[in-house]
Amino acid sequence: MVQRIAKLMGGAYSTGGDVHVQGTYNGVEFINGPVTTMTVDVLPLITDAMPYFDTLALFETDTDTTGQIPVVLTVTGGILYFGHFQMNYSGYTRVKEPTNPNVPIDPTDPSTYIWVVTVSPVEYYGDPNLNTVESDGVSTLTKNGSPWPWRSNTGGRIGDYEYPISSGDIVTFNFFVDPARVILVVPS
Repeated sequence: MVQRIAKLMGGAYSTGGDVHVQGTYNGVEFINGPVTTMTVDVLPLITDAMPYFDTLALFETDTDTTGQIPVVLTVTGGILYFGHFQMNYSGYTRVKEPTNPNVPIDPTDPSTYIWVVTVSPVEYYGDPNLNTVESDGVSTLTKNGSPWPWRSNTGGRIGDYEYPISSGDIVTFNFFVDPARVILVVPS
């Protein structure tokens, strides 16, 4: 088990003052206070282009916490567009470097290059699940105690959806953290 950092990603908007978010992840409160808020004259609709998407909160979990994780988000003071959670230990970046600087890399000949890690798993933040047109990792979505059919994908997009949570709303869902996407070391 390794400590893992998670990021609450989204955008918060208000016509005055800060948006406050109270949130629990796996039954543990991870935020209870203001988040970075964009002040606007009119709160944006989901059909509007999101002017920004930001890291709204950081919190700790661990690499053993996987599966369907219960989440509760409550918003006051504006509107929160919840996007997703990003986590470290969800990938890595590596590049090919020539074994001899005077000889070009031949992708079919492994003797002409070595793999060099440029972003290690501890520094790599990404989706802890595989996004498809059918799912962005969010399931059993409710708003104020009732099933919320918002999750239906309009336009066949692949990736994280934006969930508009207005002031006074309580949203619950399960967030899938895929154990197969926990990467502690770069394969050789």
